[in-house]
Amino acid sequence: MLRRLLPAALLVVVACAVALAVVLSGEDPVDPTPRSATAAALAQTGAGPGGSAIVTLRDWRYRADPANHGRDRGWARGDWRGRPVQVPYSPNAGAYSGAAGQRAYDGSVGWFAREIEVPVAGRYALRFESAHHRATVFVDGEEVREHVGAYEPFSARLDLGRGRHTVAVRVDWRGPRRQADSGWARGWFNYGGLNRPVTLMRLGGSELGALTVATRLEAGGRRARVTIGVRVRNRGRSRTLNVRGVLSRGGRTVDTLELGPAGVSGGTSRALTASVTIDDPQLWSPGQARLYDLRIVVPGEATLMRRIGLRELGWDDGALQLNGQPLVLRGVALPPDARGHGDALTPDDEERIVAGLRAANANATRSQMPLSDSMLARLDAAGILLWQEVGPWEPGGRWRARTPEQIAAARDRALRVAAAGQAPPAVLAWTLTNEIAGNGPPAQQEYIRRTASRLRELDPTRPVAADLWGRVLPNRPGVLADLDAIGMTDYVGWYEGLERDAAGQAAMTRERLARLRDLYPDKPLVITELGAAGSARVAGAAFGGLQFQAALLARRLRELRDEPALSGTIVWNLRDYALRPDFRGGSVLDLRPGLTLTPGLNEKGLYDFAGKPKPALAAVREAFGGE
Repeated sequence: MLRRLLPAALLVVVACAVALAVVLSGEDPVDPTPRSATAAALAQTGAGPGGSAIVTLRDWRYRADPANHGRDRGWARGDWRGRPVQVPYSPNAGAYSGAAGQRAYDGSVGWFAREIEVPVAGRYALRFESAHHRATVFVDGEEVREHVGAYEPFSARLDLGRGRHTVAVRVDWRGPRRQADSGWARGWFNYGGLNRPVTLMRLGGSELGALTVATRLEAGGRRARVTIGVRVRNRGRSRTLNVRGVLSRGGRTVDTLELGPAGVSGGTSRALTASVTIDDPQLWSPGQARLYDLRIVVPGEATLMRRIGLRELGWDDGALQLNGQPLVLRGVALPPDARGHGDALTPDDEERIVAGLRAANANATRSQMPLSDSMLARLDAAGILLWQEVGPWEPGGRWRARTPEQIAAARDRALRVAAAGQAPPAVLAWTLTNEIAGNGPPAQQEYIRRTASRLRELDPTRPVAADLWGRVLPNRPGVLADLDAIGMTDYVGWYEGLERDAAGQAAMTRERLARLRDLYPDKPLVITELGAAGSARVAGAAFGGLQFQAALLARRLRELRDEPALSGTIVWNLRDYALRPDFRGGSVLDLRPGLTLTPGLNEKGLYDFAGKPKPALAAVREAFGGE
């Protein structure tokens, strides 16, 4: 029976009910943003009863606290001078090698602060899309929220009176080894700070969130049955809520939705769904990223507005299908940072990433971290599919979560990420591991077993996958047989197989794919990492040089293009990125001890760290069918 991955639209966490004006203090000497300018910008958002009233807090003060004495000195009050910064912001996104890079990598403590002006007393949500690694939030000197981790949104819900309030945030990103041992390992630099946007919103009598959109094609694709789901929370007494929706495209109404009336007890939430049938649907796909406008309201209380994509995907018989057609991924993985900004990506950084994917003629990408709402929206708009890792990142063959508590924490983390990201049509698959060796140790197997079943219940519209370590593949189906798709790293020609000629290296990969096909005959197989370093420090055609990298990628992609066992290949990586100060290339130095690469950088990118394209970019574009 065909299993289908149905589409979804962009997640919205909360929509607000009444007007909110949040402005910076015009009297703050270190933050010159005028009150009137911010208020004017807010006025243009259309905030009001039943309208969205979400304000992005960009302008902050920052103060370093390397001695960690800020809390004792009362910095939680936020009444101190600091240098102005724009959030997202990572304080240590400068040096990445040498002594300065080591200090930056080891981490520190820093404080962010700013004033807000609240015109209406009420209940507010102060939302942080991400902070690394341990964040403590204070409002008017009182602690209101603590969060540990990164790339997961968290909120502080507050009762605020009319007038001025001060927000201060202490961020501690010391000890990357301790972070890794506690389940937060990362294969890139230890960037700290508020690395994604911060917003403030006023909460009305109800809230709308957890948006999902599922499409089933009928009549050979000439008709689509679209089911839209949303969760409504009642913040007042028990009552009946009317929830309505409008689906439109190009300013013209396509259909209306009646998700209510629904009885909702006070302080609880309820999931609602409604279905409509659309003739001649404009479907979303790579290269044709057609989007609809969706508006859902609780009249006078809450509004949810998002652009959504309609698409249907299946996975069965060892292949992927999109909208009833075969799907083969031509992918390039996302970089985890941008030079000078770290993982605190600006809109321009995100635009450059998407432009780079397009330049490579990619129809897919892969991320080892949950992406921001804005990055997901860009992928939706660009028609680029996403192979999304949701579990704790670990290097090849490593797994730290061993106790029942640690396994549960890893499972819950994966489920939180998936629950928050079910909407974007770009998200293709949830992958639970990075480079699992064989079937993994017993604790990792238990994590996969418990998480896969829960994920499938949570989101039956996407395949659940795992990324395997190519050099240590399973010798029996094991727990991976419970998954829907399999990814595999392939560094033949770089980390392994160097004793073989080109034909021998190609045969090495074919043997591995045949082994996986025998073990998992009905599962789509994707090579999720393929590549080699290309460094300007090495003579062009020599091992590790720029021409070597381009030639290897051109050859390997050409060999894999018509491989019947594959549903696609994802190149690692779009751009060079900072890893850690002592990194010199990894295990490849055991095979080529004289190799000299750039210290601190992973140089497998199609662009260098400064954003300059390498010859590998043209090689990949041509291999993927570009001009």
